Amino acid sequence: MNLLQYYGIDWLATACGLTGVFLLGNKNKLGFLVFMMASASWITFGFLTGSPAVIIGSSIFLIMHLRGWLSWRRDEREKRFIETQEVTVAK
Repeated sequence: MNLLQYYGIDWLATACGLTGVFLLGNKNKLGFLVFMMASASWITFGFLTGSPAVIIGSSIFLIMHLRGWLSWRRDEREKRFIETQEVTVAK
């Protein structure tokens, strides 16, 4: 068994996926970025192995993680805007 048969990309993808779950479980939005790295690694793995299913599935996951990242950022901006307005009204 060759552990680096796919240049370690499969191991990188696995490590990023597990780290992404951990970060999001701790409500850290960086988990989405780490998940995007995992998806990009799985896409690369899919090309190396010739698996259209892995390429397509991982591409969809990449888009979903990007959407989650952007949504989280938008929600944070809206929250800061509302907090700023509350402080202004309170004065």
